[in-house]
Amino acid sequence: MKTLEDLLSRRIYLGVTGLSRAGKTVFVTSLLHNLLRADPTTEESPLRGFDPFDEGRLVGAVLRHDANATVPEFPYRKAVDALTGESPQWPEPTRGISRIRADIRFKRAEGLGANAAAQFGMTEATLQLEIVDYPGEWLVDLPMLGQDFDSWSSTMVAQAQRGSRAELAREWLAFVSARAPGADHDEEWAEQAAALYTDYLHACNEARLRYLQPGRFLHPADLKGASVLRFCPLPNLGAKAPPGSLHAAFRGKFQDYQNKVVRAFFRKHFAGLDRQIVLVDTLTALNDGQEAFDDMSEALANILESFRHGKNSLLGWLMGRRISRVLFAATKADHVIRGDRLHLENLTRRMLHVLDEKNTIKTAADIDVASLASVRATRDTRRTDNGREILLGRRPGDIEDTPLEPGAIPLDFPPDWGALNYRYWDFQPLPDPGWRHGGFPTLRMPEIMNFLIGEDLR
Repeated sequence: MKTLEDLLSRRIYLGVTGLSRAGKTVFVTSLLHNLLRADPTTEESPLRGFDPFDEGRLVGAVLRHDANATVPEFPYRKAVDALTGESPQWPEPTRGISRIRADIRFKRAEGLGANAAAQFGMTEATLQLEIVDYPGEWLVDLPMLGQDFDSWSSTMVAQAQRGSRAELAREWLAFVSARAPGADHDEEWAEQAAALYTDYLHACNEARLRYLQPGRFLHPADLKGASVLRFCPLPNLGAKAPPGSLHAAFRGKFQDYQNKVVRAFFRKHFAGLDRQIVLVDTLTALNDGQEAFDDMSEALANILESFRHGKNSLLGWLMGRRISRVLFAATKADHVIRGDRLHLENLTRRMLHVLDEKNTIKTAADIDVASLASVRATRDTRRTDNGREILLGRRPGDIEDTPLEPGAIPLDFPPDWGALNYRYWDFQPLPDPGWRHGGFPTLRMPEIMNFLIGEDLR
């Protein structure tokens, strides 16, 4: 039963999305942990810069474990244990849908509304922050809602024939090309074709490619073994799909996937979504080379079509409402030197602007870009010989901090690949026992919290 406090509280639904390995689990864990460990008496609090905290209005936060009885809860405690253990590790990535709710207690800011509330003894209020998390691979499915099976097949087959994908797709393409799409449907053949296509997608994922559809083939969750996943793109499609043919059967399964998986998922879990943060792993893609970077850019370009507000917005159509704020965050900002963090943000901003040729993002006041380190794994220092900025961090296997030079972030998009000298280092979280009780050090997290929920804590 809802209490009076619940009825009077405002609830904000925050969707945390991003492509694979962008850092969603670490972001949610850090956001919650720092709210729960807020201590106004310490000058080094990771919440310094978060307006309600600096103004002394943040009272505290608690987790509400009774908020989502039928949806798995985000594994907050398990993630904190991984980050703060004797041998700290990054937590396991998201494998399915999860939610978690934090009730944030705050003092009302001065103003007419606060004065009126004070007349009834309501000087404090509660913001119910509901966070929705799911695998980044599922985000890439959203553009599929704007395609039919034939156009999707044509796009996926053409993609599979380019660059390094051609070798990775060789066995699957040979298998599906050996049988005409107009041949009679065979469920056993369909299962084998889908399995080979899934192997191809996993190989692409290992090669750091990110534009991989359908996402449930990589992380099926509760759909493992379901017949709705027994399809794949088909080459050489004709204009007709004869009844009972492979073409007709796969077209039907594609439509089932659109309606019963993608559309149903976003309607169920994104209904009422108010805010969105999209985590972008610009640095890893930059380090992996032009093909991986272009592949991520293509995925984002298609996803952005769904985020555009207005009558043609897929998300608006699915949810029946507008997301008021969307923030694109370039993650792992602690993997570049201090002087390059603004360049990382600007590179990501230029990438999004170039992909947004109609200037929808540039002119939308409720969309922003920032660099972010959800849990900072490096320290800034300088070389003693020439004074150049470098990083101190621990790579896998290191037992002490190592000075490393990651190189420079390019200023232009697309980058000049011939002149690129950036190197991504796989830093591990630092062993700091103070993190469990004092919160995680971050870069730009307080400013991002201001953008996403600051106005709701007034």
